[in-house]
Amino acid sequence: MKILLFVSSHCSHCPNAVAVVNKVAPKYYDNGLSYRKIRIKTSEGKELSSKYGVMSVPSILMFDKDGREIKRIVGAPSEGYLINVIEKALGLKKSFWSKILGA
Repeated sequence: MKILLFVSSHCSHCPNAVAVVNKVAPKYYDNGLSYRKIRIKTSEGKELSSKYGVMSVPSILMFDKDGREIKRIVGAPSEGYLINVIEKALGLKKSFWSKILGA
């Protein structure tokens, strides 16, 4: 799974999003997670934000191993929320019903 975090130097919420992703993402590198921070003012950032339709920062886009977008978070997430989303996407967290039904 790949995470792209789109940020801007003029964004007041971006430092919080960067801090949360920097803290959480490394815990999942051994599970195949990779992470890149994209500054939207750079030529690469302009190209990628246009390609993926990023309209607000911070935006966190998550892609599966085939490059399909599986989750988009706009704004700075809490650490717990990001952990939950990553673990669910990586198949590390079972749903409430699968725990109850034993599936």
